[in-house]
Amino acid sequence: MIYEDYPGTPPDEGVHVQRRLFILSADLGQANDYTAISILERITTGPGVLGVDRMGEMALHLRHIERMRGVEYPAVVDRIEELYRSPQLAGTNRAVVIDLTGLGRPVYDIMRQAGFRSSLNAISITGGADESSSGEHFNVPKRNLVTNLQILLQNGALRIAKGLKGADILIDELVNFRTRISDTGRDTYGGRSGVHDDIVLSVAMGAWLACRRYVRWGDDKWL
Repeated sequence: MIYEDYPGTPPDEGVHVQRRLFILSADLGQANDYTAISILERITTGPGVLGVDRMGEMALHLRHIERMRGVEYPAVVDRIEELYRSPQLAGTNRAVVIDLTGLGRPVYDIMRQAGFRSSLNAISITGGADESSSGEHFNVPKRNLVTNLQILLQNGALRIAKGLKGADILIDELVNFRTRISDTGRDTYGGRSGVHDDIVLSVAMGAWLACRRYVRWGDDKWL
């Protein structure tokens, strides 16, 4: 089923919606690269023994996509805070995840200073195949992020709102995503030359976090 628009909450899927969680995800660009922000809604239904926390089945809905270029990191944090505090998300369970790779650590520190604490998660995008975690920090191979996103789209677990602004860019980035094998046998992932992958990574990080059994989320009311 495709829902018409974001912001807003879709009708209940069945009669046993047990939990809703909004995930704000930001893939941080450097210098003149794009920074992409997306919002996913995770709906867990039940009763049942499948899905997150054995509560029932999980569905993800992509509600919002935006990206910016040449914007200073404090302004990016301000925008994330604006979305977090938006009337459409008021009173909901919310989680935030940012890309910790590269210059992401200073942004993480700025967000902590801004008041993001109980809801804040961070992902370092790595090569290789192994995932690891330390508290709210996760090390996740790029291929795991993108493969998980592709599977969710293929099996219908992730749904994109009809007419969602930026959805066409997301699909284009996925279509042009490439796997490359180096001379040493190491695999790398990214868009073909001239095609960005910022929206793909933003949505993929949010989707990966949504699929975890436990997610750091909270209501950082002092923001």
